[in-house]
Amino acid sequence: MAKINKIRHVLATIIILAILYLAVSLVLKLTQTMPQDTRLPVLPRNIELSLNNIHYSEVKDGVKKWELFADKGEFDKAKNVTLLMAVRFVLPDTGRNGTITLTADHAEYQNETKNVTLSGNVFARSDSGMEFTTSRVFYDASRALVTSQDRVRYTDGRLTVEGIGMELAVRTKNVKVLRDVQAIVTTGKKG
Repeated sequence: MAKINKIRHVLATIIILAILYLAVSLVLKLTQTMPQDTRLPVLPRNIELSLNNIHYSEVKDGVKKWELFADKGEFDKAKNVTLLMAVRFVLPDTGRNGTITLTADHAEYQNETKNVTLSGNVFARSDSGMEFTTSRVFYDASRALVTSQDRVRYTDGRLTVEGIGMELAVRTKNVKVLRDVQAIVTTGKKG
């Protein structure tokens, strides 16, 4: 009789171990086949919409006034502002200096006024070779004017001008460096 009880205990132990093995195997199999978390990241409360590869442009009377490209943008509905990252702002050719392209780390596009503020490593280059760098510029859409209150370094051919504050009239491509101006003209052959 003791031998039969011992066999029952061994069989019961084997059955319990088999059930545990099947349960663990089933749980592991189900967790491996469950879909990955596909939820979108949660946006900050003030951000209504977030997009990649953004392109804005303004066309007036059939003429393109400017184009704005960004790798990423977030629309702040409360302020009616679009915050842009990795930005390229293009002012088309008006017959003088060619197209001017400005790049920056960030920009704020005011949806109502169409004004643009570029900030962080602002660099501009025209088709004619004119360049300037600064930390922040403001584009006033109603006046077609690019301004900066910060330190600016402007180069065009052999002329280098550094100072504080700048105005660039988009229609004429005239540039003014406003104060603390230092100009250097390089003589001799360029290159």
